[in-house]
Amino acid sequence: MESEVRAAVEKCLGIGLTFAAFRKPGEPVTIWAQRTPDLEVVDGALLWELNDVFLLVPFDHDPKRIPFIRSDVELTFTTISPDVNLLTECRGRPRTDPSTVSSTAKSSFTQVVDQVKRIMAAGGLEKVVLSRLEFHPIEPTMLPDLFLSAIHEMEHTMVAMVHTPTHGTWLGASPERLVVEDDDHVWVDAMAGTMTAGTAPMVADHWGAKERHEQELVSRHVREVLERLDLANITDHGPGVVKAGGVAHLVTTFEADLNDKPLSDLVLALHPTPAVCGTPMEAAREFIRAHGTHERSLYAGCWGPWKPDGRTDLYVNIRCLQAVEGGVAIHVGAGITYESDPEAEWQETAHKSRVWLDMIQRSRAVPD
Repeated sequence: MESEVRAAVEKCLGIGLTFAAFRKPGEPVTIWAQRTPDLEVVDGALLWELNDVFLLVPFDHDPKRIPFIRSDVELTFTTISPDVNLLTECRGRPRTDPSTVSSTAKSSFTQVVDQVKRIMAAGGLEKVVLSRLEFHPIEPTMLPDLFLSAIHEMEHTMVAMVHTPTHGTWLGASPERLVVEDDDHVWVDAMAGTMTAGTAPMVADHWGAKERHEQELVSRHVREVLERLDLANITDHGPGVVKAGGVAHLVTTFEADLNDKPLSDLVLALHPTPAVCGTPMEAAREFIRAHGTHERSLYAGCWGPWKPDGRTDLYVNIRCLQAVEGGVAIHVGAGITYESDPEAEWQETAHKSRVWLDMIQRSRAVPD
């Protein structure tokens, strides 16, 4: 089945289809492709009218213009191979990757960390999530292999590759659920705080104060949103520890019943969480807009299959990379609080980027 998945993804990329190839934890690979390349958008208030579409909500998004990929052609790779020739029904547009980007300099990143801490000392911010880029040269033909590697090596994550004329080509493998909904019951992850997987204690109380503080900020935000929307039967589990790739995170999972509230209201109220933005939300977002060195686009956004008539799975797009001219740009971030050490925050982003760097190196080592 692996060869069939690779061939289908190669075909989608080769003719520049607007498509999403994804694997939810414990489920088979699915590809949704459009028959035409142009990306559509929908007012968030009208999301309930859509079904079987792949949502793409950027980090800095307009709630009245939510992009989505249609499932005009659906391929599901179970024990019975789908007909990949159905993709010939789709018309693409020649891929044009963005120009080569530069990796963020360590000195630039640590200087902004110091700047954030000075603002925090004056009482203006409690947390800001800073991000940076790492450029690595690879052949475009490696992208399908990286998709397959992520599926094999990160079984508890949502792995997705998407391409649109608007956003280009992205690949992500995230353990963080923004919202999963099934039969009007929802699950939301409050995930924050990072350590290397090899050194992270498996008991949350044994983590450092800085990481536990980060996680509490996200948990507080999630609970406030659920209560403000008047959802029913709100419960939480955690914090616990989840490992993904070479890093571990603290996570508290909330459950609730929608109580006749539209799922779209919950999604738009939650995103972006303090896990990828900061606290207070608007002040953190304004700092990121003013001092960010690159466009986040789909990094720290949310994406996934939107199926109000079935099960919706939206994940926060962390641990991701973007195809650019000559290679890929790996997007990584770290939550900065007053307790942050600039060197330690830089090292945290380096550990996160290793998830993809290790897969790139192993893919190169595999003989043709």
